[in-house]
Amino acid sequence: MGPEIGVNRQSTSVTAPLYARVLGASWHELAEPLRCLHTARAIVRAHGDVRIECGRHPVARMLARMLRLPEPSTAAGTRLVITAHGAGEHWARTFSGRRLDTLQYACEDGLAERFGILEFRFRLHASDGSLLYVQCDAACLFRSVRLPVPASWAPRVEAREDPAGTRRLRVDVRVVLPVVGQLIAYAGIVELEETPP
Repeated sequence: MGPEIGVNRQSTSVTAPLYARVLGASWHELAEPLRCLHTARAIVRAHGDVRIECGRHPVARMLARMLRLPEPSTAAGTRLVITAHGAGEHWARTFSGRRLDTLQYACEDGLAERFGILEFRFRLHASDGSLLYVQCDAACLFRSVRLPVPASWAPRVEAREDPAGTRRLRVDVRVVLPVVGQLIAYAGIVELEETPP
């Protein structure tokens, strides 16, 4: 089964922001800067600096090169542009000039994020103003065919967002491969840019 764009078990109006639809009543538990980041009805922009760490295993290094992942850095200049895309969102992340694009949308499990042929599904949890992404599934997508990846083989994505000021938040993301260990991790502060009226 392919991506279920716009599908939500709470059947909230599709005109509501994606994360509001997925989180339901928990949406209001998020701190203000996180709600501002995730209200992409049109375009949301943010910038900052993040520390990037890459895996040391030879397989991790090879995969990082093949996937054109960002290079290690103590302070990589980072830009994020979130654009509403149908019932989902297009996320364009740029780390020191290297771009990483994904598509996010609602699914029966919560939130799905697609990177190339890989799809990750998350349950979102609001906790003390922060947002936690708990991975519950991974799959390969080929047109309308969705092939789940067994948990013991699947990459694991660990992610969270925490408030860090009025229009600032801390992001912390880590991708771990079975046996190989860490593929990439990045963490740092990003600041939301003012959106023209």
